[in-house]
Amino acid sequence: MQEYTVIKKGSSIHHCIKIPEDFLYKDLEIKIRPLKDTGKISIKLESLFKKYPGIKPFVEIKDPKKWQQELRDEWK
Repeated sequence: MQEYTVIKKGSSIHHCIKIPEDFLYKDLEIKIRPLKDTGKISIKLESLFKKYPGIKPFVEIKDPKKWQQELRDEWK
């Protein structure tokens, strides 16, 4: 993976990158690299369903709204 390093001096890039006030006038090293492509979840799910055609993970969910609410309630 390619990576670029930029040395920032002063507030020269403050207008395009939000830099905390404490760091504004310090020399900073800023690394730039592409994000890892995670792919679309729909494509991953489709691949899994094709790989395991007999598996029906949601078949036991009778009331989807209730099921979602119960999942959310677990995080309270």
